[in-house]
Amino acid sequence: MTERSYLEQIPAAAISDTCRDAVSVIINNSGDNSIIGNLESLCPQRSYKVYYTEPGIGQLNEVLEMCSQSRIPALTICGKDCNEILDSNIPAGSFVTLISPGSGWEDNTLERLLDKGNICEFSHIAWQNYFYNPDLLDRTRAKSFEELRLGLIRKDLTLTEPPIRSSHYIFLDLNSVRVCDYPGNIRKTPNGLYADEICQVARYIGMGQNLKAVFIYGFPSESKPDSVSTELAAEILWHISEALSSNISEDPSLPGNEDSFLKKIVSMGKEGQDIVFINSSLTGRWWMQIPEVKTSDNLFIACSYTDYLTACNGEIPLRWLFFFQKFNNK
Repeated sequence: MTERSYLEQIPAAAISDTCRDAVSVIINNSGDNSIIGNLESLCPQRSYKVYYTEPGIGQLNEVLEMCSQSRIPALTICGKDCNEILDSNIPAGSFVTLISPGSGWEDNTLERLLDKGNICEFSHIAWQNYFYNPDLLDRTRAKSFEELRLGLIRKDLTLTEPPIRSSHYIFLDLNSVRVCDYPGNIRKTPNGLYADEICQVARYIGMGQNLKAVFIYGFPSESKPDSVSTELAAEILWHISEALSSNISEDPSLPGNEDSFLKKIVSMGKEGQDIVFINSSLTGRWWMQIPEVKTSDNLFIACSYTDYLTACNGEIPLRWLFFFQKFNNK
């Protein structure tokens, strides 16, 4: 039986419009090529192409720009940190998601993202109280940004899917995975996401509707091809690419595709606001309609099935309330 090959290694300069047959480009900017063997050993479950490249010194932004022009999601392994990315500009109006345990410990990604004034929406996923500088948490909440604590998503991992679905750029700190599942964890912390949870989150990333780039950092230098840390990093990239290969683009706000969506109206009582949910009959995704009082327009916000069940139980979903207040207090 012939094994399927999904990975093709190419020079950075070869990324152009001719690469549009690929579902993603893996850019290894860590300076360590040990992961390529792990990636090649993973089996694709359908026919698709992923390109792998290692840019030279100072070439990363150029390669990312080529991916952007070719409309190919860039999956970048940044090594210990992602400072080179943070030094460049994230386009205005972007929705950014950070998956990390918090702030500090030689990682200033959260603070630098909060300092960028051109980010439209921001969500922080899998943070832990004891790793989060209270001042930075206050800044996150003052800007009406979303934050999903590890303890909350441990009860229901699907809560991470809606913000990830809407994100353009995702920063994923491998140190958000507990040390027994990811020995390369620089914090050596016993708590964090499990290996299977980060892989499910990776699948949500690949199913995103606006994804442009993922930046994976916290990857140890001089890692070994047969190490648990390198294998997990490779599996994360595999899950993203697998999801990209089967992703379906959906937008319930577009006219003419009403047959693909089911509308479910939940009454919150005589004094309450009816909440309209939209459910895709094709993928099972959920959205909420958020009324904008001043314009009488309805905004479609990604949500989870849990939000629908919460409304059916007579409670206003926190995500609905969060966006209703945000959009109507501008």
